[in-house]
Amino acid sequence: MANSDNVLRGGLTPKHVDVPELLRVLDFAPTAESALRPPIRRDGLELVYDTPAEEFAVALLALGADQLGHEIDAPSSHEGPQILLCTEGSTMVHGKSKSLTLKQGMAAWVAAEDGPIRLLAHEPTKLFRATVGL
Repeated sequence: MANSDNVLRGGLTPKHVDVPELLRVLDFAPTAESALRPPIRRDGLELVYDTPAEEFAVALLALGADQLGHEIDAPSSHEGPQILLCTEGSTMVHGKSKSLTLKQGMAAWVAAEDGPIRLLAHEPTKLFRATVGL
């Protein structure tokens, strides 16, 4: 962001914060919860979610009984880098040049040149994948 005199800082940097002005413009009223949007389509292993921005895409890869014990191709419908987040189980993630184990609560960055990925799970596993959506 370019320097500007029209910036109201919130204290995330060591720069000056005008606390009275910040409190004046903030709205502390509660808002309604926003509902999660359901998946919009299945694409191979992926359940693809509708996101509020065209710049990225989010999908769930759910590995169940049919996929356990053998490597599964998991190409993305979008080229480019991807972020994987394991929310259940664990899986080996194999890229073109590297492999790693993702366990529940772990995340990984997969560079564009390392995809498409292959997955090997021995227990039911859920991975969320975020990619460039354009």
